[in-house]
Amino acid sequence: MLRRVLATAACAVLAGAAVLTLGSPAQATAGPARGAAALVTVDLVFSPLYVGDYCRAKVNPAAYIGFYRNNGISCHGSGFLGQGDPYLACKYLTTDVVMSALPGPYEALLCRVIR
Repeated sequence: MLRRVLATAACAVLAGAAVLTLGSPAQATAGPARGAAALVTVDLVFSPLYVGDYCRAKVNPAAYIGFYRNNGISCHGSGFLGQGDPYLACKYLTTDVVMSALPGPYEALLCRVIR
């Protein structure tokens, strides 16, 4: 009888230890501090129509489309209406921290941002 009680108690202790070991969350040893968000670099592509919003607001009110051409933003309406700055266009089009402005596909604007 004493053997059964000791065997049952030993099994209960081992089961409890296993539950505590498996149930506790793992602790991270590297990475951002607890509660801090990780920052990532993201590429945002804005089509010529979205760039047109920047052109209309900052270059010429008659502009409705803007293309990334020759290291600048070329703003158009019923014709060529002016040049804009790609970096400033990115800052206008997004609230993220802008790292750089690059040419995107089909004369779109690619904004490399930090989130």
